[in-house]
Amino acid sequence: MRTSADTSILPPADGSSEAFARMGASRSAVFRLGFRSLLSLSLAPFGLRRSGLHRSLASRSRLEQGLIIILPGIEGVSTVNESIARGLVAARLPHAVRIMDWRRFRPWNPLHLMMERHNRSQAGVVASVISDYQREFPGRPVHLIGHSAGAGMALFALEYLSADNPVTSVTLMAAAVSRQFDVTGLLDRTRAGIWNFYSPFDLPTVGLGTLIFGTMDRRHAVSAGAMGFKVCNADQPSTAGPCHAGPQLYQIPYRAAMMKSWNFGGHFGPTNAVFVQNTVAPICRQN
Repeated sequence: MRTSADTSILPPADGSSEAFARMGASRSAVFRLGFRSLLSLSLAPFGLRRSGLHRSLASRSRLEQGLIIILPGIEGVSTVNESIARGLVAARLPHAVRIMDWRRFRPWNPLHLMMERHNRSQAGVVASVISDYQREFPGRPVHLIGHSAGAGMALFALEYLSADNPVTSVTLMAAAVSRQFDVTGLLDRTRAGIWNFYSPFDLPTVGLGTLIFGTMDRRHAVSAGAMGFKVCNADQPSTAGPCHAGPQLYQIPYRAAMMKSWNFGGHFGPTNAVFVQNTVAPICRQN
């Protein structure tokens, strides 16, 4: 199974003092990006009041290059998903970036997980946005990034799309979706496949939390964001290889090396801007 790898900052080949100075500046920039992203988690409860970057990322010139839709968790538009957008910008992706708040009401509340009828209806709205974009900008790439409950919304949106007009890729982070969800049945709605980043260290949220409140697809169970999807071989749910030709499901378990990208394995680890820049942005470069 193919997996995404972290990008490392390597020593300069020429050994010059100028090159080493550039490397030092690069390390400093990465540290500032990662630390700022980590600190911004404390501002997540303030929602839109602390989230303004994404508003500047939907210009016509960017829309002509492609579209990335970020689907947040139960916190809605906040500094959590703003960090995802910041990582995409740091990677110099030219696409337009849009964060879509799908929730029924604003407060950060696990009840959002329980409103399946509303959630699936809002997934239809997301699918309509995608279809409208594809009509106006035919042939341009469309990528979905869903975090936590937003991962469920990304999969629900795929259910509304046809294989004739697939999105380019789907990235799931800490998915609050059951491990039994038939994600492989949606692979033909993508061109490049679906990436699922999961971590056993996230069990308090997408393990215990979804046992109590349920997953987006209404199962009271440990989620795919903690242990991965069960696919192909029930005896090897996390390590099963590709099941068929064409777009694949790539299951990426948490690894210690991801700490270099400021992903420490918790619920918000994969949303850190450095991890997005190093690991998620390369997925979105696919056309």
